[in-house]
Amino acid sequence: MSCDRIPSIDVDPCGRYEKLNEIRDRLITQKGVSEYELEQGNGVKRRVRYTAADLGRLDRQIADAERACVSRRGGVAKSRSFYPQTSKGLS
Repeated sequence: MSCDRIPSIDVDPCGRYEKLNEIRDRLITQKGVSEYELEQGNGVKRRVRYTAADLGRLDRQIADAERACVSRRGGVAKSRSFYPQTSKGLS
C-alpha cells in the first residue's frame, strides 16, 4: 500500500486542508482504507490509517486545517456543521 504525505498544520495548513479533503473523498467513493504519513510541526512523522468509521475525526481535522488556512491568509473561517439538518429540525 502506498503512503501519501499529509502536511503539518503548522507548516502548510492549506495543503493539509486539501489533502484531508482528498482523503475524505477517497474514503467515501472507494469505501476502503487509506494510509498516510503525517508530518508534525517538530519534524516527527507517523503513519495514520483512516477508514470510513473515522469520518467524524477526519471532519474535525479538516475543520481545524480550514480555520488555520483561512487565518494564515488573513480571513475569518466560517462556522461549519457536519451534522445533517432536516426540515423538522434536530430533536
